[in-house]
Amino acid sequence: MARTTLKCVVASALLCPLAVTAAHADWRDDYPVVTIGATTVENQAATIDRFQPLADYFEEQLGVKMQIQQANDYAAVVQALTAGHIHLARLGGSSYAAGWIDSEGEIEPLVVPAELDGELGYHSVLIVRADSDYESLDDLQGKSLAWADPNSTSGYLVPMVSLREDGIEPNDYFGHTVFSGGHEQSVIGVLNGSLDSAFTWTSKGDNTGQLRMMMDRGMLDRDDIRVIWESPLIPNPLYAVPSELPEDMKQDITDFFLSLHEERPDLADAAASGRTSGFVLATHEMYQPILSAVQELRDTRRQR
Repeated sequence: MARTTLKCVVASALLCPLAVTAAHADWRDDYPVVTIGATTVENQAATIDRFQPLADYFEEQLGVKMQIQQANDYAAVVQALTAGHIHLARLGGSSYAAGWIDSEGEIEPLVVPAELDGELGYHSVLIVRADSDYESLDDLQGKSLAWADPNSTSGYLVPMVSLREDGIEPNDYFGHTVFSGGHEQSVIGVLNGSLDSAFTWTSKGDNTGQLRMMMDRGMLDRDDIRVIWESPLIPNPLYAVPSELPEDMKQDITDFFLSLHEERPDLADAAASGRTSGFVLATHEMYQPILSAVQELRDTRRQR
């Protein structure tokens, strides 16, 4: 009897991993490749350099390939996500709100990176060259300004709404406004003098954001630019998925990010576009103020 019991125990121990693998294999059979959408906060080569090690680790941990799909603008990533052409995307609040509205709630947040102090937000900032005479918004009247992208939270939505709340209509106030095509292009334009000012994003101590990414790549000396305006705190960019994905797939991807900082802090920083203390669960409620602002901006456009 003891021998039989031992055989049963051994058999159970051998079968358990197979049972777990079978259970987890269901979504993997349908999704042998998980496609992640990357936006234009950096150039194409830098984006691949940032995400490829994360993709390799994702495959190592979850057993499916992660494919990086880069888009020319924020709208393309949102459209690909809502159409189910990609399975995962890192979205700013404005892009998430646009996707949620356009899909009638058919995308959902998974995780968001926390700052080093645990804060879950960053700021839109207006930058100028440090050697310029511009010290405040008043000094920029009649000067040139760059927005990053129409679907950028910090590079368009938040500063646009904030300026209008202060009685400033940007198209009338500034001498020339332009969409640069991305945050990196905006910062470069200010640095080379082709733009007087630009909106971009950063967090406390420049731990995350466009300035941090460019400093880390040797593209920016922080002393070369000056911040002359800062927005209230904005919820950090999040990772979101189409709601139609299998629940166990969404959970496995969530767990991957939640454990990332403990297992591979370097990859967690890459996924957060800066320095992070780790990923935490994101909720739709965190982005409700941004969603309201996006809806208000759309309503204003229709009225015009």
